[in-house]
Amino acid sequence: MRNNSNWGILLICLLINGCISKGKLGDQLPKLVSLTADSISIPPVLLSVTRLFVANDMLVTYEQRRDTLFSFWSLPHCDYLFSAGTKGQGPYEFLMLDRTFSETSQGFKLFELASNKVKEVVVDAAGTFKVVVDKQLNVEERGLNRFLFLENGRYCFISDKEESEFVLLDEEENLTYFGIYPDGILAKKDGELNRFVYNKLTVANPKGDKFASFYSYMKCCRIYNSKGDMLAETMVERPKTIESGERYVYYSSFPYADNESIYLLTNEKDSTVLEGWNWEGVLTARYLLDKPVYCLAVQSKQKKVYALCKDKESVIYTFDIP
Repeated sequence: MRNNSNWGILLICLLINGCISKGKLGDQLPKLVSLTADSISIPPVLLSVTRLFVANDMLVTYEQRRDTLFSFWSLPHCDYLFSAGTKGQGPYEFLMLDRTFSETSQGFKLFELASNKVKEVVVDAAGTFKVVVDKQLNVEERGLNRFLFLENGRYCFISDKEESEFVLLDEEENLTYFGIYPDGILAKKDGELNRFVYNKLTVANPKGDKFASFYSYMKCCRIYNSKGDMLAETMVERPKTIESGERYVYYSSFPYADNESIYLLTNEKDSTVLEGWNWEGVLTARYLLDKPVYCLAVQSKQKKVYALCKDKESVIYTFDIP
């Protein structure tokens, strides 16, 4: 176990540029506000949803275990519309996908992990579903996890190098490695790789000018711009587990973002809490949810959260953000 003085030195190194409030950690957390869910009964067509997102005024579910991958629901009442997108290697089929989906004016973009392809789908409530872009990325690396769509044709994903957290792929397909791991905060076993010790969830601003990284095993947020420069870094509290072994999981559900805010789920005292962050890396809101949801999407204009519960597959829960 590291002593307090060593921890203090590490923490000072990590929390540079005044990105965290001074004083005891957690002193200035936003007040916890309770939110009560409304429930929408739906047909029992959802099996095991991997990701929720909003595209073209529809709520979309991605279910990677099913042969038909996507189902579409009209907003705001979540009326079931149709399912589309089958597994396979055909021109309108999909292999294993990363869990990043980026809304476009006519549908959404996605990344196919198995082939290193970017695909763009046109979809509407009338049942149109068509792949209109099928772009092969010419990079030798495979398994481009935590794939992000950034501005000016840039893409970002997790690095496989020990000294860098991320890789930036530009329009000319040049690779730039960036991001220094917060090494020393969590102990490592012999041979354990940084990308597993400092596992993270990432999300891009819809404009593509920034992205956020949240660490699974430490309540820390980093904000980067589209060129790979770190803009902010915030540690909310000291990790519950510092030594190697079973680590406490702070963040496990993928974050969801709009131009102003980032939303993600965390656990506090066996309760589900929805956190709201801004793009300056500041935790601005904390909402105590009355349902143990695991997957969420946000309709930004209405400030409405849509979420699912593993124990009730025939219900979509909604929460109104104050």
